[in-house]
Amino acid sequence: MQSRLSIARLLIVQTGSTHLHGDYPRWFERALGFEMPLIRAHAGERLGSALDRVRPQGIIVTGSPLSVIEKASWMLELGDDLLRVGARGTPVLGVCFGHQLLARAAGGDVVQNPRGREIGTVRVQLTEAGRKDVLFAWARGPEIEVQATHVDAVDPLPAGATVLASNENTAAQAYRLSETVAGVQFHPELWAAAMRDLILSRRDKL
Repeated sequence: MQSRLSIARLLIVQTGSTHLHGDYPRWFERALGFEMPLIRAHAGERLGSALDRVRPQGIIVTGSPLSVIEKASWMLELGDDLLRVGARGTPVLGVCFGHQLLARAAGGDVVQNPRGREIGTVRVQLTEAGRKDVLFAWARGPEIEVQATHVDAVDPLPAGATVLASNENTAAQAYRLSETVAGVQFHPELWAAAMRDLILSRRDKL
């Protein structure tokens, strides 16, 4: 799988910054094993110029300490742009903030989760659609363990979205909007030791 991924041209759309174990793009590069071009959307870099330069075969939209609830103009523009790119056939995966950004752009909403913060190694149950989806082809059963840290959640989902995974805290842990656009609330790129360090770094705020 890694060899096929490394051949593909993947573009990272960074939506915020962290200094834990590098930055958000570094997490994905560590997980996949190769470097990827990126744009810093939160710093004003535009998606269009990167598409012309990179001609990506897939796009990953990162997490962020920011909130989609803020409805900043760059967030609204980016969400619309990403949906258009997906509609033209380029796969787009939103992770955490990215998952929420795509859902809102498609007509859903994002709220502070009434069940509270979810942080740590959590269990997520795949739906029947999720068990058949290529996004979870690696899963060996109907339940997976993943790393998650979020306060906001998608609710409701956009019309026509298919739930791929859920748990007691968050009904929309993963969804698919179309053949090319999907989102996951959790962080597939994070590893358990990094999550431990993240929790320790935030212990005064938790």
